[in-house]
Amino acid sequence: MMQAQSKQVQNLRLIIAFLLTIVVMLYFHTSREKNYYSKSAEPAVTQILAEMSIWQKEPLLRHLAPEAKQTVTDEQLDQLLAQYRNFGRFRSVEELEFSRTVSAFSLFGEKRINYSGIVNFDAGPVNVNITLTERNGFFLVYNFTLTRAVEG
Repeated sequence: MMQAQSKQVQNLRLIIAFLLTIVVMLYFHTSREKNYYSKSAEPAVTQILAEMSIWQKEPLLRHLAPEAKQTVTDEQLDQLLAQYRNFGRFRSVEELEFSRTVSAFSLFGEKRINYSGIVNFDAGPVNVNITLTERNGFFLVYNFTLTRAVEG
């Protein structure tokens, strides 16, 4: 009986050590990606938001990934543009946070880079959540949402 418990404890320790190793490896991997993309993806977010914020179809469609274009109808696009038009033009980035979770899940599928934070438009601060995919050296928008930030 004591020997079986000892074996179980040993197995549990090995499993915990293995899982901790994976967590540490993921942390270092996502840290490396965060640093890498801070030099290319973060400026791309700024440029994309600036160009899209005239809230016309052509600039928006130019920045959307093909799979994003396939999921949105013309009517939905018109509704989205009308909703976001109220924010006015993009002014600046206040804060962008790299998503380690999206980065870690990208190990198992297509590479996606996600940022969330606060950006400034004519109408004031806006929450942004934007997921990019990199194609041929360019960043395309896979998904994005904007919501008015609550000022506290």
